[in-house]
Amino acid sequence: MKAKQIISQHGYHLSAAALAVAIYCFWYFLRPFVLLAREQSQLFQWNGEYLLERLTVPGGLAQYVGEMLVQFFVNPTLGALIYALLALLTLWLSRRIVAPLSERFPKVKRWVWTLVAFLPPLLLWWVSTEIYVPMTLTVAVVASLALWAFLPSSPWARFVWVVVLTVAGYWLLGPAVLLLALALLPSWWKSGVAVLLLVFCVLGSSWLTPYPLRQVARGIDYYWDQHLLGTPEEMRYDMMVRGKQWEELVTIYFHERPQSLALQSAAALAMFQTGRASEQELLESVSMSNKSISSQSSAFLMSDVLMQLGMSNMAQHAAFEAMESVPNHNKSGRALLRLIETNLVAGQPDVALKYLDILDETLLYRKWVQRLRPLALQPELLEKHATYGRLSKLYRESKNVFFY
Repeated sequence: MKAKQIISQHGYHLSAAALAVAIYCFWYFLRPFVLLAREQSQLFQWNGEYLLERLTVPGGLAQYVGEMLVQFFVNPTLGALIYALLALLTLWLSRRIVAPLSERFPKVKRWVWTLVAFLPPLLLWWVSTEIYVPMTLTVAVVASLALWAFLPSSPWARFVWVVVLTVAGYWLLGPAVLLLALALLPSWWKSGVAVLLLVFCVLGSSWLTPYPLRQVARGIDYYWDQHLLGTPEEMRYDMMVRGKQWEELVTIYFHERPQSLALQSAAALAMFQTGRASEQELLESVSMSNKSISSQSSAFLMSDVLMQLGMSNMAQHAAFEAMESVPNHNKSGRALLRLIETNLVAGQPDVALKYLDILDETLLYRKWVQRLRPLALQPELLEKHATYGRLSKLYRESKNVFFY
């Protein structure tokens, strides 16, 4: 009886907490490599110019806020927490939307309305697991639900506000403001007016922006080309190389035996690091072909492998390829960091300083800026550095074309 009372009184809060914990554990334990892959596909900068650039296209505010959140995904703990908090926010908004319906239809049991309120966060969770759906869509949907949740209750006042918010909201959030048309039901003609207004907004913006109508209609940054990002397998190996999880990488490699040249190269490095392969075997196993760079994740993976081998020239090439593979033509903080390292090694401090100035306007890459800027300003410090000093010497003295 006591358990039933607890469930009756606190069932919603317990369910909300369970949802948040489940989402956090999913991202942190099962999909941390997706969080890292999303972060390395952008470069969020804290300046007005960056914001204005986003606001010049439909859905720009949603993209800006989404990228602001994704910058924290460089730490999977923060990324998982952000997704959990977004789910709770979505649940609170959807419950606020559903509340008037429960009063209007008192015969429907309370648990049914609770289930309906849980549908939006569950759907967003499912959609966000697809790597080709960026954070922009999630932010746009949550923001549209927030606009819906705070609409006035008066039918005509609500209609006027939906008309105004459809126009303004479309430019800020993108096509996700279509959700506001549902707020006008059961009046079909009012909902139809909102839908038609959104159609005119889409058609008009397709003439004002350099994007095809199809992309504008589905949301300019709502969907990415999955092929450019790479496979989950490549993302997972890339994460293990970044984290130097050599034993785990070797175990997974021998269990799966992937055919990808990039994954085989990563496994060769892991076997060398764990004492299972000699230096000569490592050099013979690492791919030097462009075929190993088939996506953004494989390019980042190969850049890390080649950099650890001292092949800074090829590592730089792979970093450029990785940044060119960003689906929405963003820059990449991780790629720029690698370009700073390779230019320092190559004796190009002026170029390194240019990239350092760009990263200095970020939040989570500033610690690397503070660490690397002195090396660009004072060459004697670079020569004494344990890693970059050795690579710089190898770059200058080697006659192998892969090293310079």
